[in-house]
Amino acid sequence: MHGVIHRNLKQYVEDRMEDGAWEQVRDHAGAEPKLYLPVSHYPDEEFHALVDAIADLSGHDEATVLENFGAFLTPDLLDTFKAHVRDDWDALDLLANLETVYEQIERQNDENDLPNVHSDRVVSDMVVLTYQSDRDLCPMGRGVVEALADHYDQALTIEEEKCQRDGDDHCEFTVSLA
Repeated sequence: MHGVIHRNLKQYVEDRMEDGAWEQVRDHAGAEPKLYLPVSHYPDEEFHALVDAIADLSGHDEATVLENFGAFLTPDLLDTFKAHVRDDWDALDLLANLETVYEQIERQNDENDLPNVHSDRVVSDMVVLTYQSDRDLCPMGRGVVEALADHYDQALTIEEEKCQRDGDDHCEFTVSLA
């Protein structure tokens, strides 16, 4: 998984939990101390173990942690990958072009292993996103979409029509102007 994710997870814990919580989370997850570099890649298993540890130690369920983390992560994602996002886009434009953005990011580095995402702008005020990944991070995606709405100052509704966590082969989000 991309280092920007791991680095932000550490920052999320440091910002949201008491002093010393990152060390507790890391120990609980069985992860070795390390400096997460945003341009490096780290094992998915480590990320999942850290998220599970955050959930255990915070008393929140894993899906809530992932959704909150997705929202926390979004400003840094927008900054890190700003070269792929046009200045004249709003949240729905970005979501409608997410497939192209992902393709550009993957071409930059063979190590990038992004989820399969398909976006379809059904009408001007509605985008249907399809997400499929073995990583099982769809709640994080919901948090990202919610944060994009805030970032672009747009009121959006998000309806999850299908979910891998419910046994579907992919997740499907319908995102529309509220």
